[in-house]
Amino acid sequence: MTVRLTTIGAVAALSVSLAACKSDSTQNAPVTTTPAAGQSTAPAAAAADERDNALVRVVHAVPAGSTVDIWADDERVFDGLAYKAVTAYHEVPGERYSFKVRPAGMAQAEPIATNSEGLDDGDHYTVFAVPGDGAGAALRIVKDDHSLPAAGKARLRVVHASSDAGEIDVYATGRRDPLFDGVNFQNVSTYNDIDPVAGTVTIRPEGETSAVMTLSDVRFDAGKTYTMVVVGRVRTSPKLDAFVIEDVATEAATRR
Repeated sequence: MTVRLTTIGAVAALSVSLAACKSDSTQNAPVTTTPAAGQSTAPAAAAADERDNALVRVVHAVPAGSTVDIWADDERVFDGLAYKAVTAYHEVPGERYSFKVRPAGMAQAEPIATNSEGLDDGDHYTVFAVPGDGAGAALRIVKDDHSLPAAGKARLRVVHASSDAGEIDVYATGRRDPLFDGVNFQNVSTYNDIDPVAGTVTIRPEGETSAVMTLSDVRFDAGKTYTMVVVGRVRTSPKLDAFVIEDVATEAATRR
C-alpha cells in the first residue's frame, strides 16, 4: 500500500526568553497550527505561564464513525472532533484534570475514554485519542517539546494508533537503521533527533523487511519537530494511513 503523506504544520515563532529560567522543553512564543480546515494561533507560552495556564491540543486518531467532544473535568474544551482532527492549542489553568471523550453533543453520556494528567503552567501538551483494546478508545496525554533539535537534525516522534498492525518499525528508504523500532500499539514514543529525510518512509511489522505501508513525499527537515501519527487498520477499513504534525522553532529558541 502506498499513500501520499498528509502534513499538518504547526509553526512556532519564538519570542524573548523568560527572565526566570524554564525547562528547555518550553517554548515561549505563540504556536500557529495550520490543519486542512484552517489556521489558528495559541497564546504565547510565556503569557500563559504568567496567567498560571497550560496549553493543550487534541489529536483524534480513533477511526470511529461519529464525532467526539473532549472534556477536562466538567468543562467541554473541544467539541465536534472528527477522525484525524488536530486542534489548535487551548489555554487552561495549570492543574490536574480528568480528561474524557464523549460522543459529540452528549454531555451526560458515559465517557468512551478517560485519563488523568497534571499540567504545568506554560507548557504545551497533546491529548492523543487512540483506539482502545476493544471497541472503545484510550487517551495518551504527553508534554510537547518545542525547543530546537540538535544542529543539523530533525526531531521526530511516532504515535501508534493502528489496532491491528502489531509492533511497528519505521524506516527511511535507503537507510540501514530504523528511525524507530518496536513501537507498540497505543504508544507515543519519545522524541528522537534524526538526520533529515526527503523521500519515502516505510512502516514494517517489527523485525520484518516487507512494508505494510509506504509513505511518499516525506520531508523531515533540519531544525523542525514532527509527530507522525499512524492510524487506520491493516486488514479492514479504514485503511492504514499516517499524517504528520510539524512544529517549527526559530533560531531564538533554547536548545535542549
